[in-house]
Amino acid sequence: MAGYWNFPAVAGGQVNSINNAGIETFRGDELNSVGREALQNSVDAQHDETKPVIVEFSSFQLSKTAFPNHQEFLRVFDNCEATWKGHNVKCEKFIEQAKDILSQPSINFLRISDFNTKGLEGANSTELGTPWSSLIREAGSSNKGDSSGGSFGIGKSAPAANSKLRTLFYDSLDIHEVASHIGVANIMSFEKDSKITTGVGYFTGDENSRAITGLLGLDPYFVRTEPGTDIYISAFNTNEPWKERLLHSILMNFFITIHLKKLVVRIEELEVNHENLGELILELDDTEDFRALKNYYQLLVSEDTVVVQSPERKYKTLGTFKVGEATLFLTTGDELNRRVLITRKTGMRLFERGRISASISFTGILMITGEKMNQVFKELENPAHTKWETNRYEADPKAAEKAMKELFKFVRDTVHEKFQTEETDSMDAIGLSDFLPDEIASGQGQEQKESLTIKIKDVKQKTKEKVKPKPSTNEKDDVNGLLINTGIGDEDGEGDDPNNNGGKHSGGGGKGGAGSGHDGNQKEKKEKNKPIETIIRYLCTDKAKGVYRVNVSPNKKFSRGKFEFHVSGEQSEVKLPISSVSSAQIEDISIRENIVRFTNKAGKKDIIIDVQIGYDEYCALEVMLYEI
Repeated sequence: MAGYWNFPAVAGGQVNSINNAGIETFRGDELNSVGREALQNSVDAQHDETKPVIVEFSSFQLSKTAFPNHQEFLRVFDNCEATWKGHNVKCEKFIEQAKDILSQPSINFLRISDFNTKGLEGANSTELGTPWSSLIREAGSSNKGDSSGGSFGIGKSAPAANSKLRTLFYDSLDIHEVASHIGVANIMSFEKDSKITTGVGYFTGDENSRAITGLLGLDPYFVRTEPGTDIYISAFNTNEPWKERLLHSILMNFFITIHLKKLVVRIEELEVNHENLGELILELDDTEDFRALKNYYQLLVSEDTVVVQSPERKYKTLGTFKVGEATLFLTTGDELNRRVLITRKTGMRLFERGRISASISFTGILMITGEKMNQVFKELENPAHTKWETNRYEADPKAAEKAMKELFKFVRDTVHEKFQTEETDSMDAIGLSDFLPDEIASGQGQEQKESLTIKIKDVKQKTKEKVKPKPSTNEKDDVNGLLINTGIGDEDGEGDDPNNNGGKHSGGGGKGGAGSGHDGNQKEKKEKNKPIETIIRYLCTDKAKGVYRVNVSPNKKFSRGKFEFHVSGEQSEVKLPISSVSSAQIEDISIRENIVRFTNKAGKKDIIIDVQIGYDEYCALEVMLYEI
């Protein structure tokens, strides 16, 4: 059957420009997205569960004369140009780029092929809901099972986001030996024969845009002989280091699936399997994300890993989660990320759960493998599969929220039960976790980053008049790497003098004080030394150089002030020598040992300072603010 490009008419409906919601979802992170979505779709279509799914990524160049109906497709963009010229700049740029690509002697392609999958069943029928219809013809449709990874029908747009022509070709040989192919161009509406098209066109054999019998076989070096699907991405960008970036995406997102022997991935000549997975992960650069990945992998293979099964839970509307429908893997050690990676049955990374313990150095993986639990939590996932949102469970959002909270409580309680006795080096603000609520409706995503703008309500430094300041015993909370000084005073409300010297401050008032900015030859003005209620947060920005960024939120306006720095968590506080200070909110800075005096330009607004300390080790800081 000869194929041709069919762009159906819109028949009085909506006219579409180049912006497509599904494709735009994956713009800016195209390679990572195609790695996640393509592999997930292939794993979901596994045929023989005793064998791994195999997915290949291979690039090649195709002569423009071998591009299906090349001249006809080029004329499509001539029609687009005539329709949109002078009306939409973005459309004009896309059309110009597409015509240039189609005029080159050859076009870059990426082939994504899977094996031990069922192929696109339903290619020879007109029935809705088949794998072929859901992928090719239906928008926002998915008929996958409860344990599958996808559920929105949006992931199929990820390959198109990697095509500068927004055009894909599909070859399929299904398990019933039905061979088929079709092309899909998701571009823009245009006028043709006095009619406006929808903007979605098909390389097909009839006006109903059905699949063409037989395989297209665009890659001259590849012939399909067993069931599976081939996706051909036209005008794929091969200029960037796509193989390296794709490898990183696969290792980050599917290391569990590969480790469990459910998946093998080939990127050109490189094969990633359960045997070389560890070696490839250990070869990654020493970045924060890759360090966490290495720890997660060691967790999977270590004999010392703590493995705990989730308990049975019964819900009136959700049903029963049986014992072991989720498995928690935990380990403790130095400088771990204090997070738990969440996955479901497919093993693909979803997100990391933090806010579990500020004092215990640990890492973990929670695998949801049970049928009922997979069914429920799948419905909570957002389209990008990076967070849970309980309002997505339309049948009973409150029950879903309760189930999610109890699952996270199981994780938190298990971490404390198994490792609390091993806490030795950290001291934390007692009760501070009460001010950090569980995330319930959103914000479960792996990409969340803590910032210096976190608010903690009603946590203040307490003072009492006519009482000289005494040494501070403030404790800290390290919330996922963000060290927070709450400025809490002692229990009876007395103010704190961090020097514990009866109100005298070394380097403070009197002769030789650093506050004068001189060497002690002039008598300086007596300082007020009034403690200021503050919320102080800080973050280590350069561990090697001892640089910390400190964010100070005072509760009053003042003109002159001083900071005093100590190492906290010791039996007796240790002065923390300050090497340098820089800030846009303060001036007239003078430093003496652990005391920094300054003129405040910010008034009552936040003060952000970068402090370099003279201390050899990473430490928890005690920071006090005084008006002078």
